[in-house]
Amino acid sequence: MTTYLIRRVFQMILVLIVATLFIYALLNLANPQGPLAGLRLTTGKERMSQSDIANMARILGLDKPFALRYVTWLLGDDWLFGPWAQYRGESKGLLRGDWGESWSLARGQPVISLFSGRIWNTVLLMGTSTLLAIIVAVPVGIYSAVKQYSRLDYLVTGFTFFGIAMPVFWFGLLMIILFAYKFREWGLPYLPPGDVVSLRGEGAGGLVDRIKHLIMPTVVLSLQQMASWTRFTRSSMLEVLRQDYVRTARAKGLVERIVITKHALRNALIPLVTIIVFSIAGIFSGAIMTETIFNWKGVGRLYYDGLIRDDWPVTMAYLFIQAALVVVASIVIDFLYTVVDPRIRYS
Repeated sequence: MTTYLIRRVFQMILVLIVATLFIYALLNLANPQGPLAGLRLTTGKERMSQSDIANMARILGLDKPFALRYVTWLLGDDWLFGPWAQYRGESKGLLRGDWGESWSLARGQPVISLFSGRIWNTVLLMGTSTLLAIIVAVPVGIYSAVKQYSRLDYLVTGFTFFGIAMPVFWFGLLMIILFAYKFREWGLPYLPPGDVVSLRGEGAGGLVDRIKHLIMPTVVLSLQQMASWTRFTRSSMLEVLRQDYVRTARAKGLVERIVITKHALRNALIPLVTIIVFSIAGIFSGAIMTETIFNWKGVGRLYYDGLIRDDWPVTMAYLFIQAALVVVASIVIDFLYTVVDPRIRYS
């Protein structure tokens, strides 16, 4: 197991380095000039002179060759030598925790401070939505499989189709219209349409106020996970319940509850672990739409703002975190396999 983990860690480092190259290259191919592309007007006049634009490109480091910019972003300026020494700056590089400074969102402010100021909002939203999806999806999927073709099974199947087919942005807007505006018109208790906490009013910024703001984003974000995990749990359980060892356990006279929980469920969870762990890592990207609709001050909204304003340091830092989460999730999955099924061993 130790040898396997060491080998996987080396593989993880290699994959992350390749991921950083793709992230940096794709942004450069999409918009080589970055934020400088918007400095020229279409009316024939220029907002800034060519010398001013060239000076800004030098300040942002966009005047350097692509390979030099990438390695400097990744490793910092310390590696520079010989004729490249003229490009020395103060960057320590991504791999040493220096994610650079924001270009446009918070000009001159370190990117890592922007993320640290919003990460807990995203963790709160991500954690509650994932927990809600697991609590609902796994038991409902199991019960739907055990009671196949019952009325509840048909109801669960309809719900899963609805949850998978419903676009996140559309469902979010519908909830805002209904629970924020229509309920207020009808004189019913209503939910806030967005933001993290209220800025004024009684109880603004308190625990109850934060919970009210959390309800709608959590439901919207967990809907698709809840639907897909329920569907997958049901399918996995149905496949296991048809196995010979389950029929043998029933033939021995074991209580149905023991057959389901001890024999069927544990084997059904093996493929489900993969789906859930990778989905948890992917909620970061899924939260982009939810945080934007509800103006939730999280990392997803920060990435959206950085992307539309060509703030490359913010965008690249987010994409690197997303890549790291996926790679780490793959190692966590391998470990959880051994917990769920002790027969699995790695060498």
